[in-house]
Amino acid sequence: MRKLALALAALLSAGWVGYGAHRLLLYDSRYDALVTLGDELIAKEMPFQATRTYSAAISLRPGSAIAYVKRAEALRKQANFAPAIDDLERAATLTPDVHLVSMRLAELYDEAGRFDDAAHHYQNVLAVDPGAADIWYALGLVYFRGGREAESIAALNRAAELRAGFWEAYYLRGAVFRALGGRDEAEADLKKALELAPDAAPARLALMALYIENRDPARAMPLVQQEVNANPGAALPYLHLAEVHRLAGHAPEAIEAVGLALEQDPNLPAAYLELGELWLDEATGRGDAIALEKAVTALDSVVKMEPGNGAACLALGRAHLAMGDEVRAFSELKRAGEATPPQAEAHRLLGDLYRARANYAEAVTAYHIYLLLEGQSPPVLERLGDTYLDLEKPGLAAETYLELAELEPHRVGPLAKAASAFLLHGNAESAATVCRRGLAANPENATLLELLARAERRRPFAG
Repeated sequence: MRKLALALAALLSAGWVGYGAHRLLLYDSRYDALVTLGDELIAKEMPFQATRTYSAAISLRPGSAIAYVKRAEALRKQANFAPAIDDLERAATLTPDVHLVSMRLAELYDEAGRFDDAAHHYQNVLAVDPGAADIWYALGLVYFRGGREAESIAALNRAAELRAGFWEAYYLRGAVFRALGGRDEAEADLKKALELAPDAAPARLALMALYIENRDPARAMPLVQQEVNANPGAALPYLHLAEVHRLAGHAPEAIEAVGLALEQDPNLPAAYLELGELWLDEATGRGDAIALEKAVTALDSVVKMEPGNGAACLALGRAHLAMGDEVRAFSELKRAGEATPPQAEAHRLLGDLYRARANYAEAVTAYHIYLLLEGQSPPVLERLGDTYLDLEKPGLAAETYLELAELEPHRVGPLAKAASAFLLHGNAESAATVCRRGLAANPENATLLELLARAERRRPFAG
């Protein structure tokens, strides 16, 4: 009897095991089918529906990484970065496959602008695959995007070492050097990229931009001609041609090149902007009223097509200033200053207009914004100091003139202005110190000697 009971128990146990195995196989089959369906939906560019399908698969097997990885990709296609990252982080806990998860996390963090996190995950991949030139390149790119230029150069050096003929590594390293101000190094790398890949348009355009930035039209011109020959039906190469002719002082040729660009694309705002700026150069250089009208017409076209085009608003503001229409100029310059990105020169011109209207507080603000956007500029710093005096704030004026003196140590004029402002502020001690500083460089300067004498007379008797 006992043997019968044991046999029955064994049979029942086997039955349950068989049922469990059958159920597990059924779940596996449904899981695979749902993942496959999700893949098909992704292929049909239906990421929202794919997300729901992958979610159903995850509910069947929450301990399997693949559906999390695929749902992350579907979410990424919808620009839902946060939940996509959560899915990949979860997948990372379920599989040791670094390539499957870390690569995708790195790319996702890069798209989301989280460059340090992207770099961390690329480093994870390199830890198991240190010879992957593509990953070193990707690491160099996110380092560059994250402002880590020195580390970017090191990563790109490694990429170039690992793969012969890796022109993209030289191209990107050239861009990094250019951002750091290393123009010679940038030029050498971009030339190397073109030597390895003569038809590499990004490298050609970057080298051309470097020469234009360096105001070297002679070297830029052959690259522009190559770009025109490679893309004869495109408008942008002709705009580059116009820019180089303009830089070389060949206005008629530049205007003709813009005309060729407009033949390719009659509705290209950049072409009308270039044309407007060319006519504005002609108008201001020769006092040509007809050229000025042509400039306004071209620039008006840009602003109508792109109301937020800051460069066009700035040029239009300058054109109206040249025509003597301060009201319209003021309006366009304000739009230029509020554009994205803001136009620094618009704020300088607004500062001048505000100051001419005796609105000194607004002028000070405009000059400060200009300096913030453009960096220290001696002429604008001097105007700022003068405007502080107009505003009856001589202490701030004196500090501004001292900043100017640091930028122009060869001049004693800023020191004289600072000393005079300190005297107006009632600070004779600082005025005397500044005068002595200037006289150390120019002992015979009459203005500084006179200001020092005034400062000495005003200093309290030391007894």
